[in-house]
Amino acid sequence: MKDKICRVLEELCLTPGLSGHEKLVSRLLKDKFESFGLDVTVDTFGNTYTRIEGKNSSKKVLITGHMDQIGFFVKYIDEKGFIKLERVGGIPEKTLSSLRVLVEAKDDTYVEGLIGVKSHHKTSPEEKYKVDKYQDLYIDIGCDSKEEVTALGIKIGSAIIYKPMFVRLQKDKVSATSLDNRIACTCLIELAERFSKDTPDCDVILAGTVQEEFSIRGAIHVARAVNPDAIICIDGGLATDTPDLSGTGEIIVGSGPFISLYNFHGRGTLNGAMAHPSLVRLLEETAEKAGINLQRGLGVGSLTELAYMQNEGMGIAGIDFDIPMRYAHSQIETADLNDMIKGIDLLEQTVRSVNDSTDFATR
Repeated sequence: MKDKICRVLEELCLTPGLSGHEKLVSRLLKDKFESFGLDVTVDTFGNTYTRIEGKNSSKKVLITGHMDQIGFFVKYIDEKGFIKLERVGGIPEKTLSSLRVLVEAKDDTYVEGLIGVKSHHKTSPEEKYKVDKYQDLYIDIGCDSKEEVTALGIKIGSAIIYKPMFVRLQKDKVSATSLDNRIACTCLIELAERFSKDTPDCDVILAGTVQEEFSIRGAIHVARAVNPDAIICIDGGLATDTPDLSGTGEIIVGSGPFISLYNFHGRGTLNGAMAHPSLVRLLEETAEKAGINLQRGLGVGSLTELAYMQNEGMGIAGIDFDIPMRYAHSQIETADLNDMIKGIDLLEQTVRSVNDSTDFATR
Protein backbone atom coordinates (compact mmCIF):
# COMPACT_ATOMS: atom_id res chain seq x y z
CA MET A 1 0.00 0.00 0.00
CA LYS A 2 2.71 2.48 0.99
CA ASP A 3 4.74 1.96 -2.19
CA LYS A 4 1.59 2.16 -4.30
CA ILE A 5 0.56 5.47 -2.71
CA CYS A 6 4.10 6.76 -3.14
CA ARG A 7 4.19 5.89 -6.85
CA VAL A 8 0.91 7.67 -7.56
CA LEU A 9 1.96 10.70 -5.52
CA GLU A 10 5.28 10.91 -7.35
CA GLU A 11 3.59 10.71 -10.75
CA LEU A 12 1.27 13.55 -9.78
CA CYS A 13 4.01 15.72 -8.27
CA LEU A 14 6.09 15.42 -11.44
CA THR A 15 3.16 16.52 -13.63
CA PRO A 16 2.99 20.30 -14.31
CA GLY A 17 -0.25 22.03 -13.34
CA LEU A 18 -0.10 25.76 -12.68
CA SER A 19 -3.39 27.43 -11.74
CA GLY A 20 -5.42 27.76 -14.91
CA HIS A 21 -3.14 25.23 -16.64
CA GLU A 22 -4.26 22.05 -14.88
CA LYS A 23 -5.06 20.00 -17.97
CA LEU A 24 -2.16 17.52 -17.64
CA VAL A 25 -3.13 16.77 -14.04
CA SER A 26 -6.80 16.64 -15.04
CA ARG A 27 -5.95 14.16 -17.79
CA LEU A 28 -4.05 11.98 -15.34
CA LEU A 29 -6.85 12.07 -12.77
CA LYS A 30 -9.43 11.28 -15.45
CA ASP A 31 -7.41 8.31 -16.69
CA LYS A 32 -7.07 6.95 -13.16
CA PHE A 33 -10.79 7.27 -12.44
CA GLU A 34 -11.72 5.65 -15.75
CA SER A 35 -9.33 2.77 -15.09
CA PHE A 36 -11.63 1.82 -12.20
CA GLY A 37 -14.63 1.76 -14.55
CA LEU A 38 -15.96 5.14 -13.39
CA ASP A 39 -17.60 7.86 -15.49
CA VAL A 40 -15.85 11.22 -15.34
CA THR A 41 -17.06 14.78 -15.83
CA VAL A 42 -14.68 17.58 -16.83
CA ASP A 43 -16.54 20.87 -16.62
CA THR A 44 -15.93 24.13 -18.47
CA PHE A 45 -13.37 25.31 -15.93
CA GLY A 46 -11.54 21.98 -15.90
CA ASN A 47 -12.80 20.59 -12.60
CA THR A 48 -12.56 16.81 -12.94
CA TYR A 49 -14.88 14.60 -10.95
CA THR A 50 -16.53 11.23 -10.71
CA ARG A 51 -19.75 10.28 -8.95
CA ILE A 52 -20.24 6.89 -7.35
CA GLU A 53 -23.91 6.23 -6.66
CA GLY A 54 -24.68 4.85 -3.22
CA LYS A 55 -26.47 1.60 -2.52
CA ASN A 56 -29.40 2.79 -0.44
CA SER A 57 -29.09 6.41 0.75
CA SER A 58 -30.09 9.74 -0.72
CA LYS A 59 -27.22 11.53 1.03
CA LYS A 60 -24.38 12.98 -1.06
CA VAL A 61 -20.84 13.60 0.17
CA LEU A 62 -18.45 15.68 -1.94
CA ILE A 63 -14.71 15.20 -1.36
CA THR A 64 -12.44 17.71 -3.11
CA GLY A 65 -8.77 18.35 -3.63
CA HIS A 66 -7.33 21.04 -5.86
CA MET A 67 -5.14 20.01 -8.78
CA ASP A 68 -3.28 23.28 -9.32
CA GLN A 69 0.01 24.56 -7.98
CA ILE A 70 1.63 27.94 -7.48
CA GLY A 71 4.09 29.41 -9.95
CA PHE A 72 4.39 32.24 -12.45
CA PHE A 73 3.35 33.53 -15.85
CA VAL A 74 5.72 34.90 -18.46
CA LYS A 75 5.19 38.66 -18.21
CA TYR A 76 7.87 40.03 -20.55
CA ILE A 77 10.69 38.72 -22.73
CA ASP A 78 13.59 41.12 -23.25
CA GLU A 79 15.72 41.42 -26.39
CA LYS A 80 18.48 39.25 -24.89
CA GLY A 81 16.06 36.39 -24.16
CA PHE A 82 15.64 36.88 -20.43
CA ILE A 83 12.11 36.32 -19.09
CA LYS A 84 10.39 38.50 -16.49
CA LEU A 85 7.74 37.05 -14.16
CA GLU A 86 4.27 37.55 -12.81
CA ARG A 87 3.41 35.41 -9.79
CA VAL A 88 0.44 33.09 -9.49
CA GLY A 89 -0.51 32.28 -5.90
CA GLY A 90 1.35 32.79 -2.65
CA ILE A 91 5.02 32.72 -3.67
CA PRO A 92 7.66 32.82 -0.88
CA GLU A 93 10.10 35.28 -2.43
CA LYS A 94 12.99 34.40 -0.11
CA THR A 95 13.24 30.94 -1.76
CA LEU A 96 13.36 32.08 -5.40
CA SER A 97 16.85 33.25 -6.35
CA SER A 98 18.81 30.50 -8.18
CA LEU A 99 15.73 28.26 -8.30
CA ARG A 100 15.34 25.82 -11.20
CA VAL A 101 12.09 26.15 -13.16
CA LEU A 102 10.20 24.79 -16.15
CA VAL A 103 8.67 27.14 -18.73
CA GLU A 104 5.71 26.11 -20.88
CA ALA A 105 6.52 25.84 -24.58
CA LYS A 106 4.80 24.22 -27.59
CA ASP A 107 2.27 21.39 -27.36
CA ASP A 108 2.24 20.96 -23.56
CA THR A 109 6.02 20.65 -23.44
CA TYR A 110 8.24 22.50 -20.97
CA VAL A 111 11.81 23.79 -21.24
CA GLU A 112 14.39 24.00 -18.49
CA GLY A 113 15.31 27.31 -16.97
CA LEU A 114 16.58 28.96 -13.83
CA ILE A 115 15.95 32.13 -11.88
CA GLY A 116 19.11 34.21 -12.07
CA VAL A 117 21.06 35.37 -9.04
CA LYS A 118 23.77 38.04 -8.94
CA SER A 119 27.20 36.45 -8.76
CA HIS A 120 28.53 36.47 -5.20
CA HIS A 121 31.69 38.34 -6.15
CA LYS A 122 29.63 41.30 -7.37
CA THR A 123 27.16 41.31 -4.47
CA SER A 124 27.61 44.25 -2.14
CA PRO A 125 27.51 43.76 1.66
CA GLU A 126 24.15 45.57 1.74
CA GLU A 127 22.66 43.13 -0.77
CA LYS A 128 23.79 39.91 0.90
CA TYR A 129 20.90 39.85 3.36
CA LYS A 130 18.25 41.33 1.07
CA VAL A 131 15.34 39.32 -0.37
CA ASP A 132 14.75 40.25 -3.99
CA LYS A 133 11.19 41.04 -4.99
CA TYR A 134 9.86 38.73 -7.69
CA GLN A 135 9.40 41.76 -9.99
CA ASP A 136 13.20 42.16 -9.99
CA LEU A 137 13.91 38.53 -10.86
CA TYR A 138 14.34 36.97 -14.28
CA ILE A 139 14.55 33.54 -15.88
CA ASP A 140 17.44 32.36 -18.02
CA ILE A 141 16.67 29.46 -20.40
CA GLY A 142 19.94 29.76 -22.30
CA CYS A 143 18.66 31.69 -25.29
CA ASP A 144 20.45 34.77 -26.60
CA SER A 145 17.50 36.66 -28.08
CA LYS A 146 13.78 37.20 -27.83
CA GLU A 147 13.34 35.51 -31.20
CA GLU A 148 14.99 32.32 -29.94
CA VAL A 149 12.66 32.25 -26.93
CA THR A 150 9.48 32.79 -28.94
CA ALA A 151 10.56 30.19 -31.51
CA LEU A 152 10.25 27.61 -28.70
CA GLY A 153 6.60 28.56 -28.28
CA ILE A 154 7.18 30.62 -25.13
CA LYS A 155 5.03 33.75 -25.06
CA ILE A 156 3.35 36.20 -22.73
CA GLY A 157 1.12 34.17 -20.41
CA SER A 158 3.07 30.91 -20.68
CA ALA A 159 3.13 28.95 -17.43
CA ILE A 160 6.21 28.69 -15.22
CA ILE A 161 6.52 26.23 -12.34
CA TYR A 162 9.18 25.08 -9.91
CA LYS A 163 11.11 22.29 -11.62
CA PRO A 164 9.25 19.17 -10.39
CA MET A 165 11.13 16.87 -8.06
CA PHE A 166 10.26 14.04 -5.70
CA VAL A 167 12.53 12.33 -3.16
CA ARG A 168 11.97 9.85 -0.36
CA LEU A 169 13.49 10.82 2.95
CA GLN A 170 13.95 8.77 6.10
CA LYS A 171 11.05 7.10 7.98
CA ASP A 172 8.49 7.25 5.13
CA LYS A 173 8.71 11.00 4.65
CA VAL A 174 8.73 12.47 1.16
CA SER A 175 9.83 15.88 -0.09
CA ALA A 176 8.53 17.24 -3.37
CA THR A 177 7.24 20.16 -5.37
CA SER A 178 3.44 20.58 -5.35
CA LEU A 179 2.63 18.21 -2.49
CA ASP A 180 0.11 21.01 -2.07
CA ASN A 181 -2.11 19.61 -3.35
CA ARG A 182 -1.14 16.44 -5.19
CA ILE A 183 -1.47 14.86 -1.74
CA ALA A 184 -5.22 15.33 -2.08
CA CYS A 185 -5.31 14.10 -5.68
CA THR A 186 -3.57 10.90 -4.56
CA CYS A 187 -6.17 10.43 -1.82
CA LEU A 188 -8.96 10.92 -4.36
CA ILE A 189 -7.52 8.26 -6.65
CA GLU A 190 -7.18 5.70 -3.86
CA LEU A 191 -10.70 6.44 -2.59
CA ALA A 192 -12.06 6.08 -6.13
CA GLU A 193 -10.52 2.63 -6.41
CA ARG A 194 -11.89 1.52 -3.04
CA PHE A 195 -15.40 2.84 -3.61
CA SER A 196 -15.53 1.45 -7.14
CA LYS A 197 -14.93 -2.02 -5.72
CA ASP A 198 -17.28 -1.68 -2.75
CA THR A 199 -19.93 1.02 -3.12
CA PRO A 200 -20.89 2.95 0.05
CA ASP A 201 -24.47 3.54 1.13
CA CYS A 202 -24.40 7.23 0.20
CA ASP A 203 -23.42 8.89 -3.06
CA VAL A 204 -19.80 10.08 -3.06
CA ILE A 205 -18.39 12.60 -5.50
CA LEU A 206 -14.60 12.79 -5.80
CA ALA A 207 -13.41 16.01 -7.41
CA GLY A 208 -10.07 17.38 -8.53
CA THR A 209 -10.62 21.13 -8.65
CA VAL A 210 -8.95 24.08 -10.39
CA GLN A 211 -7.58 27.54 -9.62
CA GLU A 212 -7.50 27.19 -5.83
CA GLU A 213 -4.11 28.87 -5.63
CA PHE A 214 -5.35 31.74 -7.79
CA SER A 215 -8.84 32.67 -6.64
CA ILE A 216 -9.96 29.74 -4.43
CA ARG A 217 -13.27 29.81 -6.30
CA GLY A 218 -12.85 27.20 -9.05
CA ALA A 219 -14.43 24.49 -6.92
CA ILE A 220 -17.72 26.31 -6.45
CA HIS A 221 -18.87 25.04 -9.84
CA VAL A 222 -18.59 21.45 -8.62
CA ALA A 223 -20.51 22.19 -5.43
CA ARG A 224 -23.16 24.00 -7.47
CA ALA A 225 -23.48 21.12 -9.93
CA VAL A 226 -23.75 18.24 -7.46
CA ASN A 227 -25.49 20.02 -4.54
CA PRO A 228 -24.05 17.79 -1.80
CA ASP A 229 -25.21 17.39 1.79
CA ALA A 230 -21.63 17.62 3.05
CA ILE A 231 -18.19 18.62 1.77
CA ILE A 232 -14.82 17.34 2.92
CA CYS A 233 -11.99 19.43 1.49
CA ILE A 234 -8.60 17.65 1.49
CA ASP A 235 -5.44 19.74 1.49
CA GLY A 236 -1.86 19.77 2.66
CA GLY A 237 -2.17 21.41 6.07
CA LEU A 238 0.46 23.42 7.92
CA ALA A 239 2.53 21.35 10.32
CA THR A 240 3.96 23.23 13.31
CA ASP A 241 6.63 20.76 14.45
CA THR A 242 9.73 22.47 13.04
CA PRO A 243 12.02 24.66 15.22
CA ASP A 244 10.89 27.88 13.54
CA LEU A 245 7.21 27.22 14.38
CA SER A 246 7.61 25.94 17.92
CA GLY A 247 4.72 27.03 20.14
CA THR A 248 2.40 28.02 17.30
CA GLY A 249 0.38 24.80 17.16
CA GLU A 250 0.36 21.08 17.85
CA ILE A 251 0.30 19.57 14.35
CA ILE A 252 3.02 16.95 13.97
CA VAL A 253 4.10 15.25 10.74
CA GLY A 254 3.76 11.49 11.27
CA SER A 255 1.03 11.73 13.91
CA GLY A 256 -1.94 11.34 11.57
CA PRO A 257 -4.26 13.62 9.59
CA PHE A 258 -5.92 16.64 11.17
CA ILE A 259 -9.09 18.65 10.94
CA SER A 260 -8.98 22.43 10.73
CA LEU A 261 -11.47 23.91 13.17
CA TYR A 262 -10.95 27.45 11.90
CA ASN A 263 -8.98 29.23 9.22
CA PHE A 264 -9.02 32.85 8.14
CA HIS A 265 -7.04 34.37 5.31
CA GLY A 266 -7.07 37.95 6.53
CA ARG A 267 -5.14 39.29 3.53
CA GLY A 268 -7.61 40.90 1.16
CA THR A 269 -10.22 38.14 0.92
CA LEU A 270 -11.49 38.45 4.50
CA ASN A 271 -12.64 34.88 4.12
CA GLY A 272 -12.16 31.54 5.81
CA ALA A 273 -14.04 28.56 7.15
CA MET A 274 -15.21 27.16 10.46
CA ALA A 275 -15.58 23.39 10.62
CA HIS A 276 -19.22 22.30 10.72
CA PRO A 277 -20.00 20.68 14.09
CA SER A 278 -21.72 17.66 12.52
CA LEU A 279 -18.60 16.78 10.52
CA VAL A 280 -16.28 17.36 13.47
CA ARG A 281 -18.36 14.85 15.43
CA LEU A 282 -18.56 12.38 12.56
CA LEU A 283 -14.83 12.38 11.83
CA GLU A 284 -13.81 12.26 15.48
CA GLU A 285 -16.21 9.43 16.29
CA THR A 286 -15.07 7.48 13.24
CA ALA A 287 -11.41 8.05 14.09
CA GLU A 288 -11.96 6.81 17.63
CA LYS A 289 -13.69 3.64 16.42
CA ALA A 290 -10.94 3.02 13.87
CA GLY A 291 -8.09 3.70 16.28
CA ILE A 292 -6.72 6.50 14.07
CA ASN A 293 -5.16 9.52 15.73
CA LEU A 294 -6.91 12.65 14.44
CA GLN A 295 -5.14 15.91 15.21
CA ARG A 296 -6.86 19.29 15.59
CA GLY A 297 -5.60 22.58 14.27
CA LEU A 298 -6.55 26.15 13.38
CA GLY A 299 -4.82 29.22 12.11
CA VAL A 300 -4.78 32.61 10.45
CA GLY A 301 -3.11 33.34 7.11
CA SER A 302 -4.54 30.59 4.94
CA LEU A 303 -7.83 29.25 3.65
CA THR A 304 -9.13 26.66 1.21
CA GLU A 305 -11.81 26.33 -1.43
CA LEU A 306 -14.23 25.23 1.29
CA ALA A 307 -14.63 28.89 2.24
CA TYR A 308 -16.62 29.44 -0.96
CA MET A 309 -18.15 26.01 -1.57
CA GLN A 310 -19.89 25.98 1.80
CA ASN A 311 -21.96 29.02 0.81
CA GLU A 312 -23.54 27.39 -2.24
CA GLY A 313 -27.29 26.75 -2.29
CA MET A 314 -28.81 27.08 1.17
CA GLY A 315 -25.42 26.41 2.76
CA ILE A 316 -23.50 23.13 2.95
CA ALA A 317 -21.93 21.42 5.96
CA GLY A 318 -18.19 21.39 5.35
CA ILE A 319 -14.82 20.68 6.92
CA ASP A 320 -11.15 20.99 5.98
CA PHE A 321 -9.34 17.67 6.27
CA ASP A 322 -5.57 18.03 6.16
CA ILE A 323 -2.45 15.93 5.75
CA PRO A 324 0.33 17.61 7.79
CA MET A 325 2.97 19.21 5.59
CA ARG A 326 6.13 21.21 6.26
CA TYR A 327 7.58 24.11 4.22
CA ALA A 328 4.35 25.07 2.44
CA HIS A 329 4.56 26.73 -0.98
CA SER A 330 8.29 26.08 -1.27
CA GLN A 331 9.97 23.64 -3.65
CA ILE A 332 10.71 21.25 -0.74
CA GLU A 333 7.29 20.60 0.78
CA THR A 334 7.54 17.56 3.06
CA ALA A 335 4.96 15.07 4.35
CA ASP A 336 4.64 11.52 5.70
CA LEU A 337 3.16 8.69 3.64
CA ASN A 338 1.70 7.14 6.79
CA ASP A 339 -0.39 10.27 7.44
CA MET A 340 -1.79 9.95 3.93
CA ILE A 341 -2.69 6.28 4.38
CA LYS A 342 -4.36 6.95 7.73
CA GLY A 343 -6.20 9.89 6.19
CA ILE A 344 -7.48 7.76 3.31
CA ASP A 345 -8.59 5.03 5.70
CA LEU A 346 -10.42 7.54 7.88
CA LEU A 347 -12.13 9.22 4.93
CA GLU A 348 -13.25 5.86 3.56
CA GLN A 349 -14.74 4.76 6.88
CA THR A 350 -16.37 8.15 7.44
CA VAL A 351 -18.12 8.01 4.06
CA ARG A 352 -19.20 4.43 4.70
CA SER A 353 -20.86 5.55 7.94
CA VAL A 354 -23.14 8.06 6.18
CA ASN A 355 -26.74 6.98 5.57
CA ASP A 356 -30.21 8.51 5.50
CA SER A 357 -30.22 8.89 9.28
CA THR A 358 -27.01 10.97 9.28
CA ASP A 359 -27.84 14.49 10.45
CA PHE A 360 -25.75 17.31 9.01
CA ALA A 361 -27.69 20.03 10.81
CA THR A 362 -25.99 22.26 13.36
CA ARG A 363 -26.64 21.04 16.89
